[in-house]
Amino acid sequence: MVVKKADMKVEKRSAWRGGDGAIECRHLAPQGNPAKWRFAAELTFAPGDSIGEHAHSGETELYYVMEGEGTVMDNGQPVQVGPGDAVFTGGGASHSIKNTGDGILRLLALVVEE
Repeated sequence: MVVKKADMKVEKRSAWRGGDGAIECRHLAPQGNPAKWRFAAELTFAPGDSIGEHAHSGETELYYVMEGEGTVMDNGQPVQVGPGDAVFTGGGASHSIKNTGDGILRLLALVVEE
């Protein structure tokens, strides 16, 4: 199946999980997610935008950074991330992410049920 960019639903999520700003969320599978994927999207953050800290139990989330710079709180520890970095969170661990760069932060976010 091929999903054209023009057919993907785009929404803004304000104060996502208690974060700052409004994250642009482009859903990659507009007709529902395949298999055990709960969420699959390209996320775009303006400088200062963030997703607040939250935990993942019974599922694992992957962030794959495609553009920009940010700070991930990985179970309470701040880690700088940039293009090509991957962040995995599951097993009850928590994370948050904030665009700490001067340009946009763009990443792939995928949540898979265990």
